[in-house]
Amino acid sequence: MKFIHTADLHLGKIFHECSLAEDQRYMLDQLAAILEDASYRALLISGDVYDRAIPQAEAVGLFSDFLGELKRRRPDLTVLILPGNHDSASRLGFGRDLFSALGIHFITDPEDAVKPVPVAGNEERCAFFLLPFLNPGSLREPAEKPTGEPAEESAGEPAGEPVRSQAALAEVAAARLEKARMSALAGGADYAVLGAHLFTSGGVESGSERVFLGTAERVRADLFKGFDYVGLGHLHRAQQAGKNAWYAGSPLAYSFDEGKYEKVFLSVELKKSGAEVTPLPVIPQKKLRSLRGSFRYFFENKDDPVLAEAAKDYLEIILTGEELTENPLALLRPRFPFILSIKQEAAQAVLAQAAFQSKLEAEGGIGQDFRDFLSGLYGADTAAGDEAEKIRLFQELLREIEGAENDL
Repeated sequence: MKFIHTADLHLGKIFHECSLAEDQRYMLDQLAAILEDASYRALLISGDVYDRAIPQAEAVGLFSDFLGELKRRRPDLTVLILPGNHDSASRLGFGRDLFSALGIHFITDPEDAVKPVPVAGNEERCAFFLLPFLNPGSLREPAEKPTGEPAEESAGEPAGEPVRSQAALAEVAAARLEKARMSALAGGADYAVLGAHLFTSGGVESGSERVFLGTAERVRADLFKGFDYVGLGHLHRAQQAGKNAWYAGSPLAYSFDEGKYEKVFLSVELKKSGAEVTPLPVIPQKKLRSLRGSFRYFFENKDDPVLAEAAKDYLEIILTGEELTENPLALLRPRFPFILSIKQEAAQAVLAQAAFQSKLEAEGGIGQDFRDFLSGLYGADTAAGDEAEKIRLFQELLREIEGAENDL
């Protein structure tokens, strides 16, 4: 049983005010070409189909064109789609009953995650379970009877309180999914696969995900250890997140720090010995490159083959000179038409230090600002001795900061 796993398409992405629609179409064309291979029985898309909850018409049209072309080439292919945190589940799931009849399955309600989508191979059957991104309150913890058994639902309402945190939601979902997995295997399925959009503990994030702060919202990958394969979405770097769990990563780089990593689709073959995962490289229409050097280097080296090649790609240029260059974007764009960002970090740091020193040395200066702060904080009742001691400590701190800056 073979299938392709991908995630985090982010169709409709605007990157530094530049539409990536044509880049995304180029990527989807590659995916459709790979799936012409009849040995693949399914395509799993683990969330963040779109970049925003209300996608642009262009993005919806792009995904519609892709699904139409895919089913034209492979009418027998099963397509499995779940929403991520960027998607609107209700919008993504529009027409899902109609699509289901065509072999395109949208599971957008977490309560439906326990209902498997069967996919048949030549002689094997796989039960695919799809777990949408879990918003606070999207599942309820079953209330328990004194005997420890779950309470009955009443008046059509689920028992128990709504679950809020991602970690707790995942635990509730995992318990339900494990029962459903065992039932599917008892019913004749040879394998069970889970698609989900989660931030697992130990996963390495990149610069373009919408991640949570701290660790309370991270989910243990071993919650789903019973499945033959767990196809994850949310983190944009392809990686193994557990013994049986993989992030496919985004098929395109959506931040400059991701540009140095190879983007892939994951080809998964289920075997009795375990899932065999093979990364299939995605060739971008334009790469994302981050280049560093002086303004003179970029402006004058007209025959440099490295710069000539870079001119074909989306660029972030970091100027290393300590003197500020005025309007470098207009000066460099004729040579590099796809510049998206220019930074002058060294020059900005010099200017910031000069401004700080000027403020420090000015009459009254930063010391007066601190006196005004004390006055606003404590009012006119501040004792003169207390104020003098606070100012002395503040000036001592400033000298330490200045000394540390000089040591760098």
